[in-house]
Parts: sequence; structure tokens; C-alpha cells
Amino acid sequence: MQPNHHRTRHRFMASGLSVLLLLGLSETLQAQCYKVLNVGTATTTNNNEIRPGEGTVRKVYSCDTCNGSLGLPNVINVTSAEFQPPGTLLASGIATFMEYGNTAADNPEMVFYRCAAQDAGQLFEMYSTNGDNTWSGHQNYEYGTSIGVTAGYATRWKDVISRITNLETGEPFTNIWKARSLTGLDVDSRGFLLVKAKNLSRVRTELYRVAVPNGTGVTTLGVYSYTQPNAYIAFTGPGISGPIAGTNHLNNWPGWPDYWPGTIGLYGKVSIRRSATCSVNNVTPVVTFSTISIPELNAGSSRKLPFDIEFKCEATAVSGVATNATAMGILVSAGSLAAAERLGLVSGGGASYLLSDRYGSAGIASGVGIRIQRNNQNVKLLTSLNTGSNNSGGWYPAQGPASVLLDTQGGIRRYRETFSATLEKLAGQTVTAGRIEATAQVIIRVQ
Repeated sequence: MQPNHHRTRHRFMASGLSVLLLLGLSETLQAQCYKVLNVGTATTTNNNEIRPGEGTVRKVYSCDTCNGSLGLPNVINVTSAEFQPPGTLLASGIATFMEYGNTAADNPEMVFYRCAAQDAGQLFEMYSTNGDNTWSGHQNYEYGTSIGVTAGYATRWKDVISRITNLETGEPFTNIWKARSLTGLDVDSRGFLLVKAKNLSRVRTELYRVAVPNGTGVTTLGVYSYTQPNAYIAFTGPGISGPIAGTNHLNNWPGWPDYWPGTIGLYGKVSIRRSATCSVNNVTPVVTFSTISIPELNAGSSRKLPFDIEFKCEATAVSGVATNATAMGILVSAGSLAAAERLGLVSGGGASYLLSDRYGSAGIASGVGIRIQRNNQNVKLLTSLNTGSNNSGGWYPAQGPASVLLDTQGGIRRYRETFSATLEKLAGQTVTAGRIEATAQVIIRVQ
């Protein structure tokens, strides 16, 4: 009945205002967004085309299985509640839209919409969970509240919830549609604003252990095979009838799937194990090397210091690098990895040296790196959580020959092992003076 009310009101207006009303409508029609379908010619005037050099194009279509990587490890493990109490963070990952929004990684210059310059301030990225689905963000399955994790929704896996956060706004995805204004957009040769992949949000995905009421979910092992997405990125602008901020996704999904740029989901990207395992308790926080001169390094001298890793294991945990066994690795920082790749220090998936986080920057020493030794043997370092499950990728049995058993309580065994870090010259590199500031993380997980 609401549309009839509007029509009655318009007919009631005085005729003297009709010209102004028509002008207003004309201006509104001129300000419009268009879905981009193709890269046209250099002289195209088609509103649904961009010209060469203005970006790339793919089909805007948010299908159930069109999700990419969320930056999560490719394997998570759920074990006993005694070892992994409700509230345990199982995994966390950060991804750009280019990584998560489509099965094939998007180019940052991928163009989804062209909008008239007058539309500035009316263009919004819309985001919500898949709020009409039990396992993907439905309002009745926000089980995270039981562990103090707001916006943590059931997944198809029993005892595992997901929380997705928009890193541009800092707000979690919920079943209620939220809006983020799109600003700083590129302008094409015809003066239109371009909504590109690089303009859409980064997200952080967290998976938590919960005790799900009534045993909801499945205990099937292996890859996440449930095809319903966990969340979506949509778009709203003049001429595009997208979601409305504040409405519930449960019964509001205008524009799906042909006008939504991105799908967010676990499908096909993460596997689950349910094996006894180990976890890190404590690591020596800082290792400080004494000063060493360039002539010393060039002459083959080095500096070596110990550091300890303390970890605990369930009594039935199996240490190793085979499937379902528990392995340990040391993950380098993104800056260290980038430098190691430039210097050819990565092979078989693993890095042979830990380098400074800001290697190559002013004030940071170059030509030097840190080798890690376990039981007096050099070990490879993890470059990502998804490297191959073997020594060349940086994975080793969690419990090694030098692991010292500290105590056993309630079926849980605590260990300490001493590793060493050696600062030395990199072969074939010129040493320059400066600081060495390197960071790494100790990772233990089921393979």
C-alpha cells in the first residue's frame, strides 16, 4: 500500500510545482551507476563498458562456491575440550577482497561499477553474514555469545564458529546489513567514478572452539564441503537496488547474485582434523645478540644464542609431519619472507634464514641473517601456514629427541626444548652496518 500513498501525495501537489518536480526527476535519472560488462574500444560510449587502460572486467556474480582464500591455514584441528576449552582460537586469517572475493584472484583494478560524478557520497559497500542460512550467520545461531565472542556464528562443523570482521570499519559482519561509504575512487576518461576490487574491504576471519548446544553440526573430517557462503560483499548506489543498511539479511537480499561482487566462505579452502595434539605454552620473547663487526662477519665469525620453546601435548598425540600427526614450525614475518625471496633463500617452500622485518631499509643491516638450529641441526623456516607437510617446507615433529619432559598432569604432558639462533653473513652478499630486527612465530598444529 505504500506506493499508492506516494502516488496520491504527488497528485495532490499544486500544478505550479510540476515543472520543478520534473526537473528534479530529470537530474536524478542522470546520476546513475552502471554494472560494467566489458572493456570496450578507446571511443566506446556504452555505459556498461570501460575503455582500455581503465581497468579489467569479470562477471559480477556471487555464486555459492565463488569464494577465494581468507588467509586461514589449510588445516585446523579440534580436540578434547580439556585441552581446547570453549573460547580457544583455532585459526585466524586476513585477506584482501582480491584474495577472498572470487574463486580466481581478482586484479586490484577489476572494475565492477561506473557511477556518475554526482553519485559521490551515495555509493556504499554493503556487507552481512549469510543471515538466512543456519550454518552461515543466521541470527538464531550466534553461538559466540557463550564464549564472549560477539558475532560468532555456527559453521557446518560441530563445535566451530566463525567471526568475520570488516577491517576498514572495525565492525564484525552480522545478519544485519551494514554500509561503508566508498570514497577515493578512480575516475575514468568520461568522468565516471569506478568501483574497483581495490576499493572493497579487507576482512579478518576467526574460527573459535565452542560447545555447541544440542550437538549442532557435523563431525565429518576433511575439507569444508558445505557450499553456502559465510558472508557477502554487495553494492548499493543510484540505479542499483542493493541491500539497505539496518535490514535483516534473513529476508532481504536485493541484487543477489548478479549485482554482488564478492562471496566470503570456507568452502573448499580449509580442512578439519579431530586429533590429539600439542600447543605452544611459552617462547623466549627476545634474543639479543652482542655487537659484531663487519670484518668479523667477513672472516666467518658469528654470534650464537639459545632460546627455549615450552609446549604441552595430549598423552595420545602423535608427533610427526604425516597427516593427522602434530608438527612444529617457526614462521617468518612478511618482511623477512619478501627479503628471503629476493635473495634466493627460499626453496621447497621453506626459508633457510630469518631476516630483518625491514630488510633493505635505512639503518637495518644487510648481508646478514639468522639460522635456527634444533638439536644442533639447521632447520628450514615456514613461509606460510600452508607449506608442504615436510622438513623442506619448515615442518618438524612437535616432540623431538631434545625435548625435555617437565611433568604430566591429567593426561597432559609439558615439554621444554632449547633451540639456538646463529647470526652470520649470508653467502654472496655484502654486509652493511646497522640493526637486526627480526621476528618469528612458533606454530604447532596437526597436519
